Amino acid sequence: MKRKLYLLRHSYADPPGDGSDFNRGLTMEGLTAVRALGRKLGEDDFDPDFIVSSNAVRAEDTAINLAEELGISEQLITYEEKIYEASVRELLEIVNEFEDNVKSALLIGHNPTLSFFGEYLTGNGFAGMEPCGILTIQFESSWNELSQGSGNFVSYYHPNH
Repeated sequence: MKRKLYLLRHSYADPPGDGSDFNRGLTMEGLTAVRALGRKLGEDDFDPDFIVSSNAVRAEDTAINLAEELGISEQLITYEEKIYEASVRELLEIVNEFEDNVKSALLIGHNPTLSFFGEYLTGNGFAGMEPCGILTIQFESSWNELSQGSGNFVSYYHPNH
């Protein structure tokens, strides 16, 4: 069975300031971009079996607004604290644990690790994933067999391009 993994970098966030990086929310530009992304993905019949997101505020806001725009129940969203400061290995461990019946999943996280994860899975360079950029990767194997170079690049999309 073919599987698809979507890697989405959270949308545009408030600049780092005196507060916690973890608690930065989306800017108005970020809200606009994620809503535009949702409209585009809706036109493409985007329908992941579930969404796993970092629990940082900007990632949660991205997940909630995207799900709302797509008409997807927020119950399909799982928040995983390990994603916030994850290494490529930790992201792989998360994805390797997806159930076999899952055909497609969306992972919402942070750069640079998310881009490095895309590179690891496909062998293509994605270090420049922009906020609200989404990478689609297709696999021929089960989730627990995903490893370096096992994915095929399908597309990269950003709502401002």
